[in-house]
Amino acid sequence: MKKNARSPSFWAASGALVVFVAIAVWAIVGLTRYEQGRDLDNWQITLGVMADNRANAVSGWVEDQYRVLQELADNGSLQLYAQQIVQRPVENKPSEAAEISYLRNLIRATAERHGFVDKEPAGGRITANVAFQSDNSLTLFDSELRIITGTPGITESGTALQEALRAVLDSGKRALFDLHLNANGRPVVGFLVPVYGLQKQSGLPRPIGVLYGARDAGYSLFPLITVRNGVTKSDETLLVEASGDLIVYLSTLADNTLPMKKRLSANAKDLVAAYAVNHPGLFGRLRDYAGDETLFTSRQLAGLPWVLVQKIQVAEALEESRAHQNFLVVALLLSLLLVTALMVAAWWYGSSMRERAALADLRAKSRELEAQTNLLNAINDHMADCVFLVDQQACFVFANQALAGQVGMRVVDIRGKSVASVFGAQTAKLLQEACLAVLRNGRVLAEEMTLVLHDRAGSYFAAFVPVAYEDEGPDTVLVSLHDVTQLQEAQRRKELLMQQIVGALMRAIDLYDPYSANHSANTAAVALAIGRAMQLGRTSLATLEVAANLCNLGKLYIPRDILTKTARLTDDEQAIIRQEATYVREILSRIDFEGPVLEIVAQKHEYLDGSGYPLGLKGEAIILPARVLAVANAFVAMISPRAYRERLGAKEAMDQLLGGADLKYDRQVVAALFHVAENNIDWRAWDDRKQIVVLPAGEAEK
Repeated sequence: MKKNARSPSFWAASGALVVFVAIAVWAIVGLTRYEQGRDLDNWQITLGVMADNRANAVSGWVEDQYRVLQELADNGSLQLYAQQIVQRPVENKPSEAAEISYLRNLIRATAERHGFVDKEPAGGRITANVAFQSDNSLTLFDSELRIITGTPGITESGTALQEALRAVLDSGKRALFDLHLNANGRPVVGFLVPVYGLQKQSGLPRPIGVLYGARDAGYSLFPLITVRNGVTKSDETLLVEASGDLIVYLSTLADNTLPMKKRLSANAKDLVAAYAVNHPGLFGRLRDYAGDETLFTSRQLAGLPWVLVQKIQVAEALEESRAHQNFLVVALLLSLLLVTALMVAAWWYGSSMRERAALADLRAKSRELEAQTNLLNAINDHMADCVFLVDQQACFVFANQALAGQVGMRVVDIRGKSVASVFGAQTAKLLQEACLAVLRNGRVLAEEMTLVLHDRAGSYFAAFVPVAYEDEGPDTVLVSLHDVTQLQEAQRRKELLMQQIVGALMRAIDLYDPYSANHSANTAAVALAIGRAMQLGRTSLATLEVAANLCNLGKLYIPRDILTKTARLTDDEQAIIRQEATYVREILSRIDFEGPVLEIVAQKHEYLDGSGYPLGLKGEAIILPARVLAVANAFVAMISPRAYRERLGAKEAMDQLLGGADLKYDRQVVAALFHVAENNIDWRAWDDRKQIVVLPAGEAEK
């Protein structure tokens, strides 16, 4: 008679297994969702920084073109001669007046200096009397829309340009002639600036003419947004705009589609460009023009009809988190199968010893166990991880197909062989030492190891689990090798991307505030030198360097006219300046830094006596790295010129810092700065290039 009743211990073990499975699945789902959310947050910040950087470059380029035309329009000679030509009766206008000759030379000189003329082709331009249209030109029109003069290759204005010229003459304001394809098929953008007479008429003045400058966007504008960082493969920056019910792709696309040749519906709900035009500034996940799923953000360019889109393919952006998720799922499945198989085997083995009458039932369960073992072997043989069992003599008891493929052998040939004969002496020594430690301590061991498998070196996450295979106690070790070489490379690329982002932010600060050029790099050099002099740890120095490089990022949100103002700032302007630390914290708050970078940057303007800002912290409430950054930042600012003052000498700056010791600044930090300034700074490099160079002790010029 078969006994089908199950013991209470069996049901307890089964219940514990079910609870374990439920908790493990819940934990993995939660972990993977957290990692994906963290990666999405990081990419939102990364794409936002890249979009801001390139949007500033485009806006700066447009303003540069307007500036060139405005300076020419404000030229007194141009205003005088243009007014004489316009006011001269038609019957008295010679074909080549002296005024026209002067204006032509003035306009051509300006055009050649600022890129409003085409580059000469190799061998020079053909001098035959053949009409051509220039892609870059500078033209002066009178109030009747007639061309007074301009650079070579200008043509008669079309209807659209004439309407734009009339609008400028009527409004007296500058205007943009939007991107279009000229007669040569080149993408061209135009800039119109009104020209007034030297002697203003009574009443509201009306322009006497218009300066029109055309630039080939393919050679001057688009390269500003197509710079590759060498870290990501699928990131792309686009310029788009709405035209009726269509979205026009203005710039060259990654699939080599020419500018303004691709047009898609503006009503497409899942199209990146359509969403970006309708919701500029937001972060999203949609499909791009090629149908690829994409992470993106956008920026509406101020005063322009264009929207800048910064995007990257989801497959590349979330590659690391998906690989980690797959590894966790496979590891959980393998663990569950192993635990289930061992529980079934142990239970049925104990039952057979206690009840010989259950032999038939045991055989049935043995066949079930064999089927499960075959299933486990099938799973093992299709896993990418190398899994094997090693006994006390360092010989293989079991190996899966992944290991056999790695070492170039068959599974049946591996069983019974020694670890050294399969892996080689160097790798075998590392594995055997770990196995002996596990058998001796009876504890699971997990560590990252560099191993050579079949003449290929790689990084592996190795797990060693003691297993009772035959005897009552652990007599074998289950080893799992997970190849993390690609994950480490992905991490290295991420760290490189972070370094490039920090560098891009520093360059953005230097371009935005000319008086702060190299300020972040110089502050970081002085802060690190002070930290070393105070014998701060390596982790603290690394955190201090990142904080020093990013400490002036908040200046990007402060109007440039305030930063460059030479007169005394008003109370309202002072209040705006004091918001710098708040802006930096808002920009960097969602980046997961290693160390208190945000706290250091936020406290750089706090003083020991509580008179600083933004929180008015006192004494030890200000962390030490922040006190170091405060002294380094103040020192570099004092010895650097500013819009409202000349730079101070190094001795005068140190005297001022010493005068604020114990009130504003930490006296120990100031003392360390004195030591660095006298023994480690190459002042010749500062005088020559305005760059702080820190030398080993004794090598700096006194």
